[in-house]
Amino acid sequence: MLFSYNWLKEFADPRMDVAELAERLTMTGFEVEGVEETEALSSKVVTAEILTVEPHPNADKLSLCRVATDKDEYTVVCGARNMKPGDKVALALAGARLPGGVKIKKSRIRGVQSEGMMCSEVELGIADTSEGIMILPDDTPLGEDVNTLLKLGDAVLDVAVLPNRPDCLSVRGLAREISAVTGAAFRDVEPALKETGAPVDELARIEVEAPQVCRRYAARVVEGLIVGPSPRWLSRRLEAMGVRSVNNVVDVTNYVLLELGQPLHAFDLDLVKDSTLVVRTAREGESIVTLDGVARALREGMLVIADASGPQAVAGVMGGRATEVTGSTTRVLIEAAWFDPRSVRRTSRELNLSTDSSYRFERGVDIEGVAQALDRAAALMADIAGGRVAAGRIDRRIGGFEPRRVRFRLERASRLLGLPLDADDVAAKLSSLGITLVDTGTPGVWTAEPPSYRCDITLEADLIEEVARLTGFDAVEATVPAAPIASTGGERTVHLKRHVKTLLVNSGFCEVMNYSFISQDAFAAACPAGKKGVVILNPISEDQVVMRTSLLASLMENLTLNLSRRNDEIKIFEFGPVFEDADDRVVEKWKVAGLMYGSRNPASWNNPAVPLDFYDVKGVVEKLMESLALDELMTVSASGSAGFFHPGRCAEVFLNGKFVGIFGEAHPEILKRYELRRAAYLFELDIESVARLYSPARSYRPIARFPGSSRDVAFIVDDSVPYGEIIDEINGLHIKLIEKIDLFDVYYGSEIPPGKRSLALRVVYRLADRTLTHAEVDEAHEKLTRRLVEKFGVELRV
Repeated sequence: MLFSYNWLKEFADPRMDVAELAERLTMTGFEVEGVEETEALSSKVVTAEILTVEPHPNADKLSLCRVATDKDEYTVVCGARNMKPGDKVALALAGARLPGGVKIKKSRIRGVQSEGMMCSEVELGIADTSEGIMILPDDTPLGEDVNTLLKLGDAVLDVAVLPNRPDCLSVRGLAREISAVTGAAFRDVEPALKETGAPVDELARIEVEAPQVCRRYAARVVEGLIVGPSPRWLSRRLEAMGVRSVNNVVDVTNYVLLELGQPLHAFDLDLVKDSTLVVRTAREGESIVTLDGVARALREGMLVIADASGPQAVAGVMGGRATEVTGSTTRVLIEAAWFDPRSVRRTSRELNLSTDSSYRFERGVDIEGVAQALDRAAALMADIAGGRVAAGRIDRRIGGFEPRRVRFRLERASRLLGLPLDADDVAAKLSSLGITLVDTGTPGVWTAEPPSYRCDITLEADLIEEVARLTGFDAVEATVPAAPIASTGGERTVHLKRHVKTLLVNSGFCEVMNYSFISQDAFAAACPAGKKGVVILNPISEDQVVMRTSLLASLMENLTLNLSRRNDEIKIFEFGPVFEDADDRVVEKWKVAGLMYGSRNPASWNNPAVPLDFYDVKGVVEKLMESLALDELMTVSASGSAGFFHPGRCAEVFLNGKFVGIFGEAHPEILKRYELRRAAYLFELDIESVARLYSPARSYRPIARFPGSSRDVAFIVDDSVPYGEIIDEINGLHIKLIEKIDLFDVYYGSEIPPGKRSLALRVVYRLADRTLTHAEVDEAHEKLTRRLVEKFGVELRV
């Protein structure tokens, strides 16, 4: 939020340059993100009145003016034509220096002495264009420094106000902090209100039908207004804070919003039916055209301000076009209220409409500040727009403010902060923030009562934080924490994740990270039919509405993004959580998934590119299990599922007979959905299931001292029999002599019957403690071949 330093100093003047103040605020939790300074004019630019305007005797396009300040009269030659006798102007006297380096001095212009210059907005540096010299209001005093009159020479601080400090979304609120931080005296605004109109109860009525979300609603009436441009000091102050000037009535509501933090709204009372406003919830089918000219349908339950004809404002968000203040307005009803933050936040979100008012109501405004802001606005309107303030104030209030009572212990604060604290110093710091301390009779223990505008203080820790802020975080010495470091029991999983990441990176994969929520379409594509997902109640966008139960859809989104950037050789993986709805309970699991797309190797002059295939992703999974020393526990079974994967081109992974993952080629419908020209290969493993069998410890076997004996066996088998089942069957014989089995040939040919294939295995037999005999090898090999014939009906080839 932007803050004018001049405006802040009206409440608390720290008497320091703006850079030092910015540093002090930043160190107490209010980060100043930038400072923009505007240069003040020379003190010799003052207000004056034009006494006469006559033609220049020697130039048709020039005028000869006689102007007067409070002390003297001057002759000025002027080329503008927009002035007349009686106008008040800004007069730059000899010796004045204007923006751009222009220095004013006495000079003769076409034979006539000119003793100064009447200035335009451009020449004063306060506007980019102008139509002549600047004409000031008729009631402008003579001889006043223009810097003071127009609030020139300022610095605007861009302060990042945290969401839990809505009290500082105003000049007064930040000035309170400046007072506490610097010790500067705080001066609150005192509305100079004069009630000269009729009793307010005779002019307007207020009814509150929704007290649960509107605990206070107050109003004042101002009559006899003349709506027009705002005084320059007011419009310039608003513009410095980033607010566009509209007219003198609307500008006052914005001014008080910025000054005191209380949102206000002005209704044209003559356009309010029966002069009665009702605070109620919207009804089915109601709508409103808001001040921005947009027709908005209202949901039943939204809080509105209505008259007999329907809603005239969306409470806490924006007023309606039907009762807005225009140039013909003469009577206004000014509204100030306290609305429930949750109600305003929900309405603002559903209407997709955020305003300065809703921003403050959503965070919480001071219920005790309603009357002061209302009186301040009424007084300013009467002064600026010439109105009469009706006698009295309508104030509908449900319950009073009950201050919270929070215990504060000096010893606990000292222990948490690691600082020796003085009781009197702490009491002074908390009191400077408006916090009332009540002595409990126990030394160093108080009952603290935060003021109504500090809705963020609810715990003792909040009070301790305030002491730390004002003491200075830099006063806390760095010490080694005394807390012991205890095992969490998750070392195995942590070690496993690190190991898997290292292996995949070394295999040419790049790690990606994605949000845990995806779109409904992506969820339906990646998850089995009928599987429930955890739906987000307040999604950020339509692409992030449900928690993912698989990492595969996220990887496909990463792939399409890379392809759109012409990066078409992709090997990526992700470690991340997935969420499942199990018996109305959300269960979080961690998985690892990878995706391969493109070629196995880059093309070169002697090595053409070879497309990836099923065995590439299979190899990654097998290599992964081998590096984890789980390959002997792993079995692979062909999967006929037609979900995310291509039926017949995917396989399920089991460890000790328990399903832990899947790998294979993406389904053609998935490729079509993501507009892919080539096949994509993916794998996904449940890392928690793998971790139960994984051990970081490693054992080794020495290189065999005794020779082995290898035997080959070739056979014809049905094409439908998976190779993995054949190996599992051999391993099930528990032949201790077998060291390893390699598949060295797969053959389809004219001599092989249709629907069959020829496989050739090389079996290595070896013992670690002695040399095998031919008889032992022959017996073991015969047992192996006999089992293949009995189990699979293979035809042995000679």
